Amino acid sequence: MILEIFALFFSALFGGMAVATKRNITAKGLGILLTFSGGYLLANTMLHLIPELFVSNTKPLYIGGYLTIGFFLQRFIETFSAGVEHGHSMAPETGHCCTRSHKTLPFLASIALHAILDGTILVHGHSHTNQGLLLGMMLHKFVEAFALMSVLRNFTSSIGRSFVYLVIFSLASPIGLWLSHHVNDYTADSGGFILLAVVTGNFLYISATMLFESNPNHSSNKFTVWISLLGAGVAALMEFLL
Repeated sequence: MILEIFALFFSALFGGMAVATKRNITAKGLGILLTFSGGYLLANTMLHLIPELFVSNTKPLYIGGYLTIGFFLQRFIETFSAGVEHGHSMAPETGHCCTRSHKTLPFLASIALHAILDGTILVHGHSHTNQGLLLGMMLHKFVEAFALMSVLRNFTSSIGRSFVYLVIFSLASPIGLWLSHHVNDYTADSGGFILLAVVTGNFLYISATMLFESNPNHSSNKFTVWISLLGAGVAALMEFLL
């Protein structure tokens, strides 16, 4: 678990620190990163998380219900977070940068809640190793922290305060991982299963939205399709080889 904690923390920290060099990263480059990440996370969800749910003894109807709850829970969180979880505000020229209308405390609290839920997903790897999933989470944390630091400029001009927010965010997923690991020792298996299903629904929303948000006006082209397929292919390769 120590490796996962450090991996989640530093991937988020480095993603936020990369904002300092944002002028060297084009909107096209950001779109490619989002598309690749979306494909990778979607494949992680389809090949790792959902199969793990359906090998349980839980009725498929209940599994679908928990997935739906997780999907719309993330949609609710997004009303406070401006969609930073999936890089929504990374490129202002896309017309999606609207965080000035969001208040600081609800914004940061919703981002932290999402990050904590992200961390819990790595505890439930019963069917096979979590290494491929961990790599996907690291990529997701990098993109998320990059977007977070980008939009924090709308809330504060203090670099020091932004860095404090970044550190707190970077700690959120490791805290979620730690809490889930220890809480599972004191709860029934059904509790951990429900959490896994809800967060899987969360991931479905995030990964699908990342694919659509990667291009202005939600347009698509052959290049972005191949990039998303590349991300999905790498995730599949990790699942079968690691």
